[in-house]
Amino acid sequence: MTIPEIRSGVRRVCAVISIVFLSFALLASTPMSGQRAAEKPGKFPLWDFDEVNHSCRAKGRLQDKEYCESKMMDQIIAQGKSAIPILISQLTDTRATKEPIYDYWYKTTAGDIAYFILTDLFTDANWTTFTMPGLEALKENCSEDIAAEPCWREFLKKHGRKFVQDQWLAAWNANKDRVYWDEKERCFRVSPKKEKP
Repeated sequence: MTIPEIRSGVRRVCAVISIVFLSFALLASTPMSGQRAAEKPGKFPLWDFDEVNHSCRAKGRLQDKEYCESKMMDQIIAQGKSAIPILISQLTDTRATKEPIYDYWYKTTAGDIAYFILTDLFTDANWTTFTMPGLEALKENCSEDIAAEPCWREFLKKHGRKFVQDQWLAAWNANKDRVYWDEKERCFRVSPKKEKP
C-alpha cells in the first residue's frame, strides 16, 4: 500500500466515524417515546388561567370537571405527578391574572393559582381531607368571620411566598416516591412508608 492510499483510507474511516458521532448526537437531542419537548412545559401559564365561562368560582376542586372547565387543568392532570414540581416552582410568581378566578376575591396571581391547584390536587373528593403530609405550617389560623382572601393575604404578609414554596418543596422531596394518583377520588395520595424489618 502506498502512502496516498493509506491517507485516503484514513480519510474514509474518519468520515464514517464523523457520520456515526453526528447520528448519535442527533438521536440524543430527539425526545424519546414519541413525545415532543413542547408537551412538557417548564411552566404553566397560570397568569392566563383559562376557566370556561367563569366555571371555577363556586365551591369545589379545580380538577373536577363538573366544577371547573379548564384546558390548563386537563393538561396539568395529564402530566401526572411530574406537574407537581412545576407548580411548586411557580408559587412565588406574582403576575396577576386578568381577573380573579374565585368569587369575592379582589385579585389572584399565578402563585395563588399554583397554591390553589396544589392544595386541590391533594384534597379528597370530600373536599376536606388533605393528603400531603408535612404542610402543617401552611394552615391559616383565621377566625371564621375572616374571608379566604384576607386570610391568605395576611398569611403571605407574615411568612412570604418563598416560605410557602419551601414548605411545599420539603414535603414533595420527602414524599415524591410515594405519591400516586387515585382516579376514584381524583386526587394525589401518598402511600404509607414501609416499615424497616
